[in-house]
Amino acid sequence: MEKEVTRREPDSYRDMVGLRDTISGLFDDFFSGRPMLATRHLQSDSGLGWVPAVNIRETQDAFLVCAALPGAEKSDVNLEVKDSVLTLTGQVKEAPGDEEGWLRRELPAGPFYRAFNLAAEVDSGKVSANFKNGVLEIRLPKAEQSKPRKVQIA
Repeated sequence: MEKEVTRREPDSYRDMVGLRDTISGLFDDFFSGRPMLATRHLQSDSGLGWVPAVNIRETQDAFLVCAALPGAEKSDVNLEVKDSVLTLTGQVKEAPGDEEGWLRRELPAGPFYRAFNLAAEVDSGKVSANFKNGVLEIRLPKAEQSKPRKVQIA
């Protein structure tokens, strides 16, 4: 007995909504300062993996960075500060047997990379980081010579 094959007609409305969301996301990425296609995989031949989403805030005394690293372990994350550049690298491991059977996969796995040029010099000896519930919080105190000072007018 032959199995009947049913062809699914394209869902034009769903396709249009998907296209709209993709274009909207590109504009959001561009105007927010987030790199294009953040949290999506970079080209596999680049070897850089995926790009974690971050929030960065500058105060008078420091830069504060929060990076979303779902599924990462503290031991899988590397931070480096050199010449006013913060580099965040690491790897999110897939659970064994987690490679197939998914209907949809949006949580990233594999290597990640992110680097930022900071607008001021940082006191690298006082940088601190905390990792909790998949969120990495980094505090980068500004070097004394980079902090604003009030100047008396004579």
